[in-house]
Amino acid sequence: MLREAIARRYSERGLPTRPDEVMVVNGALSAFALILRLFTGPGDRVVIDAPTYPMAISAIQGASCRPVGVALPQQGWDCDGLAATIAQTAPRLAWLMPDFHNPTGRCMDAPTRQRVADIATRTRTTLVIDETMADLWYNAPPPPPLASFNPDAAVLTIGSAGKSFWGGLRIGWIRASARTIASLIQARDSLDLGTPLLEQLACSWLLENAATLLPPRRNMLKARRDMCETLMAEYFPRWRFSPPEGGLSFWVELPDMLATLFSARAESQGIHIGTGTRFGLEGAFDRYLRLPFTAAG
Repeated sequence: MLREAIARRYSERGLPTRPDEVMVVNGALSAFALILRLFTGPGDRVVIDAPTYPMAISAIQGASCRPVGVALPQQGWDCDGLAATIAQTAPRLAWLMPDFHNPTGRCMDAPTRQRVADIATRTRTTLVIDETMADLWYNAPPPPPLASFNPDAAVLTIGSAGKSFWGGLRIGWIRASARTIASLIQARDSLDLGTPLLEQLACSWLLENAATLLPPRRNMLKARRDMCETLMAEYFPRWRFSPPEGGLSFWVELPDMLATLFSARAESQGIHIGTGTRFGLEGAFDRYLRLPFTAAG
């Protein structure tokens, strides 16, 4: 039942999907770990955005692979940089987050999705697309899934219920070709015992009622984003940031202080703030903070 609901949602978003092209797993991170297990070996390279989600970096390193960053420009994505990095490093995978990217909150537009899909096809690079934030848009939904832009591209799409509905619901999924899903099922046999049925039933109900449940959540997050932006402009006018188009946080550049120092001072006041170094490689982004706005004031 859950696979049918997930397949239906992809089809409604412009990516025709059958239930046998969906695999349910225990969260998005488990999905990525399983993909790494099937597609990579020790020493293989995996392309990522820089900055990016720190747990993705940890998963890559935990699989004995080497993450290779492609720097994000001030706006959008650097497709030329992505193509050059792929040509230079011959990665086994490229893991990208086009839908309200963590930590920047930006959304990849349709022409860029087309270019990325075409680059992957031309270079025979397998894309892993993380869509865990795709439901959390504020003013406009994202374009169709990246996998829909080039049917010849090898794309595995990861989704999750946790960010959309409730973080305690550890349900994720992989959308890929039926052949790839069959291989992933075989690779999973010795990894875990499957996904609990009760959680699957709950997730299925949530997806079926998403049109009712998600708008209030989006409105709440947008209101908190706007409040956070107003307060930062008032109390920290020199901080630099672009308002996120969706997601759960701001990515802030500090003008004259290292983020690690600022975070340490905040910690002394009982406030925990994630420093930018967690989102990059080899100590990068030490002038950046990730500021979530999910908690009520």
